[in-house]
Amino acid sequence: MRTPMVIHPFLAFAVAVLACHGGALAQDGAASDEPLRFVHEPWSGQAADEVAEPAIAFGQKDFDSWIVSYSAAYTGEALDQGFTLGYSEFLVDDIEWFLEGGLWSFYDRGRDAAFGLSASLGFRWHFIQEDRWSIFADVGIGVLGTTDHVPPDGTSFNFMPRAGVGFTRQIDEDIRLIGGVRWHHISNARTRGDSRNPARDAPQIYVGLVIPF
Repeated sequence: MRTPMVIHPFLAFAVAVLACHGGALAQDGAASDEPLRFVHEPWSGQAADEVAEPAIAFGQKDFDSWIVSYSAAYTGEALDQGFTLGYSEFLVDDIEWFLEGGLWSFYDRGRDAAFGLSASLGFRWHFIQEDRWSIFADVGIGVLGTTDHVPPDGTSFNFMPRAGVGFTRQIDEDIRLIGGVRWHHISNARTRGDSRNPARDAPQIYVGLVIPF
């Protein structure tokens, strides 16, 4: 019968191929100490190597932001207005430091307006801190250079200490409103003598936006 003579050679060939392939796999497995494993293992932690860190909330350590604000101080004889841009960072929870620069205008009754630039450093303590709002106290010191003497009969270089209280209020997912009232002071600290230190003191109100980055 011819059928067995045709089938047997093919069976022998298939068995030989499988034997060679199995030997190659055995050699590869012996050459490596690592066990064979699937590339994708959905039950392992390899699929989540990168886990997004939670965002730092306002009032927490390392939260930083830009602060833009407008301020005004009126004495009845003079109006001082300032536009400032500042950088702020929380050193620890609820306590932040800030550095800001300002562009100023000074209007004294009967005199031409003077303009100036300032640089200030200060600290805020948010002694009441809630999810969407806070109340704080702040102190700071700055230097001011102007195009004319401020106050009149004073000097064109002055110091600007300040202290006050304020609040923040969340108005968007990230942006907060900031505002408050503080003591506004301008003087040269008697660097030109008592006769050339006509200090200016006034209540100052301010409002601005806290923009994180």
